[in-house]
Amino acid sequence: MGPDNKNSKINIANAYQTDIGLPDRDYFNTDSSTVIIQEAYRMYLTRLFELVGSSSEQAKLNAQKVYEIDKEIASSHRTRVELRDVKANYNKIAIRDLDVKHPNIGWSRLLKDLYAQTDSINVGQPTYYDKLNELLKTVSIQDWKVYLKAKSLINYSNALSKAFVDASFEYDKIISGQAVQKSRGEKMASAVDQNLGEALGQSYVKRYFSEEAKMRMLDLVNNIQKAYATRIDKLEWMSDSTKQKAKEKLFAITKKIGYPDKWKDYSNVHIARDTYFENLVSANATAFQRNFDKLGKSVDKTEWFTTPSTVTAYNNPTANEIVFPAGILQPPYFDNNADDALNYGGIGMVIGHELTHTFDDQGAQFDKEGNVKNWWTEEDYKKFKSKIQQVIDQYSEFTVLDSLRINGAMTVGENTADIAGIAVAYDAFKMTQQGQDTTKLGDFSPDQRFFLSIAKIWRVKMKDEFLRLWINNNSHSPPMWRVNGPLMNTTPFYHAFNVQPEDRMYLPEEERITIW
Repeated sequence: MGPDNKNSKINIANAYQTDIGLPDRDYFNTDSSTVIIQEAYRMYLTRLFELVGSSSEQAKLNAQKVYEIDKEIASSHRTRVELRDVKANYNKIAIRDLDVKHPNIGWSRLLKDLYAQTDSINVGQPTYYDKLNELLKTVSIQDWKVYLKAKSLINYSNALSKAFVDASFEYDKIISGQAVQKSRGEKMASAVDQNLGEALGQSYVKRYFSEEAKMRMLDLVNNIQKAYATRIDKLEWMSDSTKQKAKEKLFAITKKIGYPDKWKDYSNVHIARDTYFENLVSANATAFQRNFDKLGKSVDKTEWFTTPSTVTAYNNPTANEIVFPAGILQPPYFDNNADDALNYGGIGMVIGHELTHTFDDQGAQFDKEGNVKNWWTEEDYKKFKSKIQQVIDQYSEFTVLDSLRINGAMTVGENTADIAGIAVAYDAFKMTQQGQDTTKLGDFSPDQRFFLSIAKIWRVKMKDEFLRLWINNNSHSPPMWRVNGPLMNTTPFYHAFNVQPEDRMYLPEEERITIW
């Protein structure tokens, strides 16, 4: 359930293409790296069936059946680039029309069984459901039982006995390169966060996030928002009328910092010390029902879609809001005891990044109320799309691993947000007393400390396997290019470190991208 893109005040039912056992539809191709993963997936499925009592021969046959159904389903999936198309992935269809189009799915019966009352559904990717309707006819009931059994085992494998956990890890190891399983303590902390996150969050914020820190963070957000408005006013490519609409949307943004104003109720979740699997089932059932209860009701603008202890931030275009949980408002991103250079470089980039999602290739299609509605002049939007294409083209040239390059079209929203996020955070920093000073700390000027703080928050080590997985599936560029890419487009960075034409990160000024 979620807000209707055309009426963001009301929640509607959404149906999207479902996951498959491989990371993405393109993992069914025949290059050597994906063939290895395909074989690992079949081995994983075989092992799961063996663990629930199938003979070795029958387990292999079952695994192949599951693999073939996954392959058929994957052929109907949209690519990750296609999934970025806001309008193409909104298809509100009447239930009576879906019943005619997909008689084998039986939408009316399905909704009745779920006690869900609605006259229409947003079918995000219709071709997937066309394919599913076809497969329900051509694949036998017995094979569907095998398939659904496999999916249930995969879903809960890490909540079962050690043999299941080990089988899951062996498959994940091939995909990600992870050498050692997480400790029991790490797994349990993660399980509590995922299933009882706002109960955990209440304890977390009491211990790690003060009211004083919240007020300083709000000041940072407000200052960067003001700097953004100034940048909009100075844009040469945008008309005055569109600038006015952009600033209206900018200042209509809801800012959520640290933790929600009201907490989720977990009283229906049944927890006991010796029933871990049942605990998870109870938590999942409660979350499922909470989600279903939204159908047809007004959107709750106070709801959070991450937990307070999670290290993340997000922009929600249907609510025109930006959200910064307490988990990310810790060093190295944010430190209430640190100077402005470190905070405007660290969390400031994140704030600028999330603000920019309001105006990236997807966010720019939503108005200040969160509806997909055009607020651009035709000429301005054409110029904006040209700027977006510059980002796609530039990042598509960045080589990450061997000959593997960043997918500029898949990562364009995040790359746009990185480029503009740093630019606006720097402008806001220059509005502070320290930003206008030149006094060095630790042999570094305020500007240098600002840029070093950006680099510091993206210090990550990855194995090649995980980096390859990232490039193929993540909408963000790898951490290294979340620093080098946007800084190559940031002229103050050149001045701060005296970057010269012979340096690897140098771009001629006319090739540096400025969108916002």
